[in-house]
Formats: sequence, C-alpha cells, structure tokens
Amino acid sequence: MGERRASEPAVLAGSLAGIAGLAVFLLLHQLWIVPIWFIAPAGAVMAVVGGAAAGASYVALRPRLPPRPWTSAAVTALFAGTLVPAILVAQSRGPIFAIGADGGGALLVPATDALLEVLSGLIGGSAVSGAALGSLIGRSHHAARTTILAAVALALGPGHNIPLLGGTPAVGRELAILGAVFVVAAVVLVEAEARLSRHARTQRPSSPARAVRS
Repeated sequence: MGERRASEPAVLAGSLAGIAGLAVFLLLHQLWIVPIWFIAPAGAVMAVVGGAAAGASYVALRPRLPPRPWTSAAVTALFAGTLVPAILVAQSRGPIFAIGADGGGALLVPATDALLEVLSGLIGGSAVSGAALGSLIGRSHHAARTTILAAVALALGPGHNIPLLGGTPAVGRELAILGAVFVVAAVVLVEAEARLSRHARTQRPSSPARAVRS
C-alpha cells in the first residue's frame, strides 16, 4: 500500500509530462517539418499512457538519481538513452522510407521488412536498453521492469519515426525534436512529482499517536 501511494504522484506527474512533451513535439514538427495537429487526440492518449509508465519508472529509480536541480538532467539522459540502440540500428542500415516535399512519403522496402525493423530495432532495442539502464541504476527487478515499459512506451510515442527516418536528411531535425521533448518532459516530471508528493504528505491524516499528543 505504501509503495503504491508513493508512486501515485509520480504516475500523475508522468502523465502531465507526456502531454507537455506531446505539445512540444507537435509545435516543433509544425515549425521544422509539417503540421500534424490531427494526431493530437490519439497522441494525447499515448502521451498519458507513456508518461505514466515513465513516472512509474522514475519513482523506482529516483533514490539513486542525483538530487534536484540535477535530477531533470539525469532523467533526460536516462530516457533519451533508452532510444540510443534504436537510433544506431536505424542509422547503420540506411533509409527504408522516402520522404516527400510535403512530409509524406513511401516505403523503400517491403512492408514486412519495415515491420521487422520496427519490432527488432525500435521496440527490441529500446526494451533491452531499458532493462540494462533500469537494472544498472535501480538495482532491482522492479526498476528494470518499469524502465522496460517506459522505454517501449517512449519508443512507440515520440520515437516512432526513428526506423523510418534513419539515414535520411530529416534525421537531424527528428533528433533535435526528440531532445527538446525529453528535456521539457523531464523537467515537468521531476518538478510536478516533487510538488504533488509534497502536497500529498501535507494532506495525510495525522497518526493516532500524534493525534493523542496534540
């Protein structure tokens, strides 16, 4: 019960961070590539779910992260690091998607090959890096499991274009957008979790012993 209560502020803060990250993603996508505001409803659902997963991972890893104000930088590096294997795989095997001037495009490989790239390079690579980082930092099976879920959610959310844009001229902008998303989301997650936890502590009823003494 105590562990679940402690994780509630982090999960809520993670959901807020996911929405903040989505807003940054959509805004920068409009400025640097093409407007894609039509994905906002579905994106919001994924952002809330993925952010909640990141929040659950954060609360498991937080005792071994540096104190604020350095926590946000550590969280940014942690979750961005879960996508590094997927980025390296995408860059090493070259483009599988041709991008048009309007932001659209077409696959350069059969759909089954593209799906395999997504499953192995993006989802598989992120899951492995999430397990490694969760185990290394959190030093527990619980931390590893929650970080795997967060890594996969982040891969399917803001990192979903990594397999398609690998080896293309658009990869630089995509990585810049991802970096901005992670920075903003990490700051929102850390600061919102701190405030929500502090508020939750002040709202808890006094223990019987404390009530008798008062």
